[in-house]
Amino acid sequence: MNGLAKVVDEVAEKIVESLDSSFQELSREVGKIVEREREETLRLVDEMIEQAEKRSEIIKSRIHSLTQVKIRGKKLEQLEECVDEVIKKVLEIIEKKAGRGELDKHLEKMLEEAIDIVNVKKVKVYTNQHLRESLRRVSENVSRKKNIEITILDEPVETVFGVIVKSIDGSITFDNRIETKLDRIKPQIRKTVATHIS
Repeated sequence: MNGLAKVVDEVAEKIVESLDSSFQELSREVGKIVEREREETLRLVDEMIEQAEKRSEIIKSRIHSLTQVKIRGKKLEQLEECVDEVIKKVLEIIEKKAGRGELDKHLEKMLEEAIDIVNVKKVKVYTNQHLRESLRRVSENVSRKKNIEITILDEPVETVFGVIVKSIDGSITFDNRIETKLDRIKPQIRKTVATHIS
């Protein structure tokens, strides 16, 4: 029996050594797998962080761009409000001066300009009801100077100051109202106002 026990011990010892060797090998393999998985996980985490940072930069850039667009839009809106306010004040001043008859010379000049552009011998002229008397006075002078027949119509036009001149048949018209002039020079007014509010 002693021999059998010895054989069993030897076999058991070899099996244990073999198992121990297999276990160590398995342990090394598992260690390698764990290390590879850990490295892959870290790589994926780094990628995810990098992508999140890129997305964050894109979002920040979009927010910045949208903010800049809104700021520019607000500035343009304020600029237009200022331009409108300037034009409104100019019209108020002109209306007061015209009401006191201080702008008759300017009205005469505007009438002459319009007549020169229409360039016919008989014209009809429109203005607002408050300027009609001033227009009658200055038109007599222009009529003599230009050797032209001027008919002032009672049909009022909407204007603070100025005239609309038409040929008798209505085929040629020139709008020489202050509002039209201001509208034509609005880009210059905008530029001037912009230099003061920038």
